[in-house]
Amino acid sequence: MNKRAFLATVVLVILASSLHAQGKIPPDCDGLLNGEGMGLASVAERNGFPGPKHLLELKGQLRLTSDQFELARMLAESVSVSAKALGNEIVRNEEELNTMFRTGSVSEEALQSKLREIGRLRADLRRVHLQAHLRLKQVLRPEQIELYSKLRGYEIKN
Repeated sequence: MNKRAFLATVVLVILASSLHAQGKIPPDCDGLLNGEGMGLASVAERNGFPGPKHLLELKGQLRLTSDQFELARMLAESVSVSAKALGNEIVRNEEELNTMFRTGSVSEEALQSKLREIGRLRADLRRVHLQAHLRLKQVLRPEQIELYSKLRGYEIKN
C-alpha cells in the first residue's frame, strides 16, 4: 500500500469512528455507562474540594493517612457503582426519547415527562459526584487541599 492510500485509509477510519460517536444516543453515552465524571464535579474541583479518584492518584504526594486513603477508596468505589447505575438509566431514557421521535409516537405530554425524568437522573448523577468531593474535604488538611489543587493545576482564590 502506498503512502497516499495508507493516509486515505487512516482518514476514513478516523471519520467513520467520529461519525459513529456522534450518532450515539446520548452523545455522552460511553462516559455515562462507564461511570466517568465528565466534568460534573468541576465546580468542586476548581474551588478546593478534591475528588476521590484524583486524590487516590496523588496519594503519595499528598501523604494521605490510612483513614483518608480508605475514605477516598470507599467513595471512589461508591461513586463508580452509583454513577454506572444512573448512567444506565439515563442512556435507557435517552434511547426511549429517541424511539419516541423515530417512531413519531411523541406527544407534548410524553416529551415533557421524559425530559423531566432525564433531568432528574442527570441531577442525581451530578449530586453523586459532588457529594464525594464534599465529604472528602472534611477529612483533608488545608495543606493537602492546597497541594492537591496545585498538582491538578487549579489556583484556589479565597
